[in-house]
Amino acid sequence: MALITPTVVIDGQTGKITYPFTGVATTDNVTGVVIRTKMCKGPSMLPNALNITNIPDGAVSQYTLGASPIPDPIVSYAVRPAATFVYSATGQATITLYEGTDFTIGTAAGTTPKQINFSTGLTGTNKAATLNYTYYDIVVANLVYDTNVYPSNCLGTMTQGSGTSIILWNQGILAQSPKFIATTGTVNAVIEALITSA
Repeated sequence: MALITPTVVIDGQTGKITYPFTGVATTDNVTGVVIRTKMCKGPSMLPNALNITNIPDGAVSQYTLGASPIPDPIVSYAVRPAATFVYSATGQATITLYEGTDFTIGTAAGTTPKQINFSTGLTGTNKAATLNYTYYDIVVANLVYDTNVYPSNCLGTMTQGSGTSIILWNQGILAQSPKFIATTGTVNAVIEALITSA
């Protein structure tokens, strides 16, 4: 028998947690599962304010961010709020710019270092700015598992191959030793580990 423990992966853009696993053979069977006693609702969304004081004088259409954590560009504003860029310059009133309208951060796929691209260049001298944004905490060790799991009424699934979903545990009943159809896959949040015939 072998114990296969999935890893934990957090999507920095959506906050979704997935549990991929490797190290199984298509000749092996699932002989048991370890059900979590508690699940995690998701990663924390953290606020951050990045103060920027070294913006060059004159018209600036792009600025490279060097501090961390650098925000990922937003793909969907339904997932998390847009960032704001508040800046001032000598003799000018403070201006608030909005991500997606007045500026973008890098690209949808993300770049390192990330750059702020302004739709209209910043002007003036002695510019000072604050980038306000939120981001998902993708540090796995910071996840909080505090939602009770009751084996008598939970559903444990494994996904392999081209998205084939296999029920391993259904309301207290273990599936009858299904065979792996691929060497990798994912399980849902209620399964902490797989026990295989290897």
